[in-house]
Amino acid sequence: MPPQFFLSKDEEVARYLEHENSLESEGYVNMFQEKIAVIAKVCPQAKSALDYGCGYEPVLTTLLSRAGYEAIGYDLNFFPERGLDSTYDLVISTETFEHFKEPGKEIATIRKLLAPAGYLAVMTKRYPEMDGKPDLPGFKKWYYQRDPTHICFYSAKTFAWTARANGFKLLYDNGKDFIILQSSA
Repeated sequence: MPPQFFLSKDEEVARYLEHENSLESEGYVNMFQEKIAVIAKVCPQAKSALDYGCGYEPVLTTLLSRAGYEAIGYDLNFFPERGLDSTYDLVISTETFEHFKEPGKEIATIRKLLAPAGYLAVMTKRYPEMDGKPDLPGFKKWYYQRDPTHICFYSAKTFAWTARANGFKLLYDNGKDFIILQSSA
């Protein structure tokens, strides 16, 4: 999305505070528990984790800690002072990539935060497709693009290119909203 359409930082923060993301939200917690179970299977060596874009209440950070990971949350708006001065076995970014104003720079930052052979887990809804091609009518009806903070969208091809361009290999793809990449050692 062109920068002239970006919300101001205050408008973004106000929108994020409308989300009801808490440990009391059973569906939200269950969604994260499912992702953590996949990570445990696909990334068994991961011990430390950075929740990149954790939001105002770092629910995933808490759940990762409870699951035995040494976890910390970073968020540009809510916890900008945490997490960027170390490396991690796993960087997980849930419902964050669609907010990136400069995805190339963000991915380069994340790459530097990964330990050798570290994992990047990304959860973001995929751009609608029909027969393997972008579906513009589907996009126009898609609820995900209606959020004014969602300014960058991805497809399977986008993630394949991102992996190649940044020295990652694809380890897991559920085909709709969750992938796990591993950096080359």
